[in-house]
Amino acid sequence: MSNTVRNLFAAVMTAIVSVTLLDAVYHLSSMITPGVSNIYNALGTQIAPNMVTAVIFDFRGYDTLGESIILLTAGLVVLLVFGRGRLGGKQ
Repeated sequence: MSNTVRNLFAAVMTAIVSVTLLDAVYHLSSMITPGVSNIYNALGTQIAPNMVTAVIFDFRGYDTLGESIILLTAGLVVLLVFGRGRLGGKQ
């Protein structure tokens, strides 16, 4: 990987760790209301025909997002473990 990609990856990882530490210190997660969002409650009933469908689609969306993040993380780990050989590009 080039230095630009590594720097970008390091910046993203640093941001994730920073947010996690801030959450641990200042308990930011207590300000977030768990469950279905207010925006979805306002708009979801117009999109989905009934409340059961709205809840099922909402939780399936979160599940799919979680699976996508897991696959992306696995792909990044594979790329980091099985890189392009030695650093510097010479083999």
